[in-house]
Amino acid sequence: EDMDTVIDKPARIKGYALHRVVEQHQQGVPALWVDEGNQLRIRPKTTKAPAYEVGKLLGFTVTACVSFNCHGRHRYLPLDDWRGRKAWLEKQADKHGFQVVGVHVEGKMQTVEPHDGRKFRLDASDFTGLLRVIDPAKFGVALTQGIGRVGKAYGLNLLVVQ
Repeated sequence: EDMDTVIDKPARIKGYALHRVVEQHQQGVPALWVDEGNQLRIRPKTTKAPAYEVGKLLGFTVTACVSFNCHGRHRYLPLDDWRGRKAWLEKQADKHGFQVVGVHVEGKMQTVEPHDGRKFRLDASDFTGLLRVIDPAKFGVALTQGIGRVGKAYGLNLLVVQ
């Protein structure tokens, strides 16, 4: 996709250091990003998303933070609760103008270690599947703003479509 910048990633850089590198690369322009192993995919939030037709089928991947707010704290599902994660994705899809046609879900956690010595963990569930565009305008916003609220600064919630 031409809305993304894909760069080769130094082998030893990971975690919070990636967040800092992306911020510096973007020079203040907010962006979503995802670590794809040997490469880093960066999508500025100012990007104009392509217009997809209603009914268009697209393959997709997204690593997202599946979380629920409970009395001001983030709550995560057990890692083996793929049904709960699928339900979360379907709710996001509804909000963001697409329908999940089929999906494979893998629950994982990601450790974030900012430079100040704190350490915390975020849900980083992997979704791979097929989606159908229902509302092109909302779907375009999802492509540039992400589909979840939590973890965007740490490489989560970027919807990548083929």
